[in-house]
Amino acid sequence: MNIKRILPLAFASLLLFNASCSNDSDIEIIEKPASGLYENGIIVSNEGGFSKPTSDVTFISNNLGTVYTNIYSSNNGGEAFGKVLQSIGFSGDKAYLVANVPNKIDIVNRYTFKKQVTVTDKLDSPRYIAFSGNKYFVTNNNFAGTQKLNAYNISDNTFFGSIGFPRYAEKVVAAEGNIIVQTDGIGYEMTPPYNSYATGYTITVVNPSTMVNPTTITLPAKGIIRDLIAYNGIAYVLVSDTTDSYIYKINSASGNYATTTLTGIADAQKLRADKNNFYFITGSNNIYSMTIGSSFVSKVPIVKAAGNVYGFDVIDGRIFASDASFTEDGKVNVYNALDGTLLKTFTAGIGTNGFYKN
Repeated sequence: MNIKRILPLAFASLLLFNASCSNDSDIEIIEKPASGLYENGIIVSNEGGFSKPTSDVTFISNNLGTVYTNIYSSNNGGEAFGKVLQSIGFSGDKAYLVANVPNKIDIVNRYTFKKQVTVTDKLDSPRYIAFSGNKYFVTNNNFAGTQKLNAYNISDNTFFGSIGFPRYAEKVVAAEGNIIVQTDGIGYEMTPPYNSYATGYTITVVNPSTMVNPTTITLPAKGIIRDLIAYNGIAYVLVSDTTDSYIYKINSASGNYATTTLTGIADAQKLRADKNNFYFITGSNNIYSMTIGSSFVSKVPIVKAAGNVYGFDVIDGRIFASDASFTEDGKVNVYNALDGTLLKTFTAGIGTNGFYKN
């Protein structure tokens, strides 16, 4: 769920995108596939509408030739998933579907999508999930005073403990044996024109075994924290302003960070990593790449993604960018990550917000 959607309806309506469905004749769209077909492909999370239970999941085959729609509902007796599918995480043969509304985590077999159990204990607007050792960790952020990280035992899904934060609890990743939480990000004024602002500049390092005495790392007070990812066991934070963008490589043991400045590239919004390259997309839909560890980034974008991009990822050399709608099924465009060639366009669900290799 985008933070803006908690604001008054008039403001939230700014997020209602218009998108048409794909008519690509090379794609076979199947609404009710047989079970067990969701291995070796891409799982697509469709957030759904905030007021209606229209969340669900799409599966794309690796060759981009087949799309299975509504795979949660189709494999669970037509059950509607819920209203806001925020994110998905994987551990072993399980997929954890985190629903911001109505405060639940549905755990399914990641290859059949048959539901195994629903977790609701002590959840309050859950958002993102990470795994470390024998536990999973879920951020909760209701933007009204509850910002916390919950931990659960993987073996039986029992509640282990919780730790609160003074501002936000957004993205969460496992890196260097720690759990890293994005505890600041973007806020919005409550009156027109609803300008954005930085809530602060912190990320927080949590010991996954004890969940006590967390360490706060404060980044430079410029721009807005936009994203947090982990790649090859290292956490990276994306920050941007109206002039430049920055990638901070976090050393969670020492509490230090190294800075890569993306000079002249403003308003980077989302960061991803694939095949030792960073990829990031700006607010104007320009997608750039750079070698991880390098200080050079070309000012020429790989491609300018089409539509109102909401979900974005790079998987096995292909860029996935959703042209999302919250009132009807949207589109997903897939580009070659080397040269930006459009490979496929297909229909997904409502509010497509994430892509996951399965």
